[in-house]
Amino acid sequence: MAIIEVKNFHKGFGKKSVHEGVSLYVKKGECLGLVGGSGTGKSVLLRSLIGLEKADKGEIFIEDINVTDFSERQWQQIRKKVAYAFQGGALFDSMTVFQNLAYPLKEHTKLSEEEIRHKISSQLKDFGLEGSEKLYPNELSGGMQKRVGLARAMMLEPDIILYDEPTAGLDPYNTRNIQELILNLKKKGVTSILVTHDMPTAFAVCDKFAFLKDKVIKEQGTAEQLKNQSDSLIHQFIQGNIL
Repeated sequence: MAIIEVKNFHKGFGKKSVHEGVSLYVKKGECLGLVGGSGTGKSVLLRSLIGLEKADKGEIFIEDINVTDFSERQWQQIRKKVAYAFQGGALFDSMTVFQNLAYPLKEHTKLSEEEIRHKISSQLKDFGLEGSEKLYPNELSGGMQKRVGLARAMMLEPDIILYDEPTAGLDPYNTRNIQELILNLKKKGVTSILVTHDMPTAFAVCDKFAFLKDKVIKEQGTAEQLKNQSDSLIHQFIQGNIL
């Protein structure tokens, strides 16, 4: 069964059309790589899956529930199951690492202060961030900011996580750290969509791909299928022969 399904999705801003009939699906535990050139609307589609953008036409299903016309209150319930890892981490600058991770727990759960402390301590250990509790975002490296953002996204133990360029701007060491985190979450059964231009990371973590071009999904297939087909659009994209 598809955990995420997008059917005939259309989206535009003013006179600018971004998507004209995008369709894709992701099964439980899969990681889908959503790739394509800059400006093709990858992040717009991702944001639509968490209610930050609204479809002009078409349907979006999350765990077999049609969420297309959900109200903000209904989306708040969906966001407990679907986490969004923003490109820059999107941390609250005025909050410490501990406070950033505590925020979703205080907003959406009834955990005691002691339970919150224990959960955050465990999460920081899992993400290799021990000892960073009292630091503010401006005291963190870019790699640490992304890991803290990912750790916060996972605090409510969502079934689905949407990654927006999680390795952008990172050095090879931190890129490997993010890859390992994504793979560990996959082992736990988390379903995900990865938007990226980092194709080595995409092939390291994704089970299948959808190639976005000319406002639609032009090509879909497994990582092995697309990597080994020299005539595939994704292969040409990797080689820099297509935008």
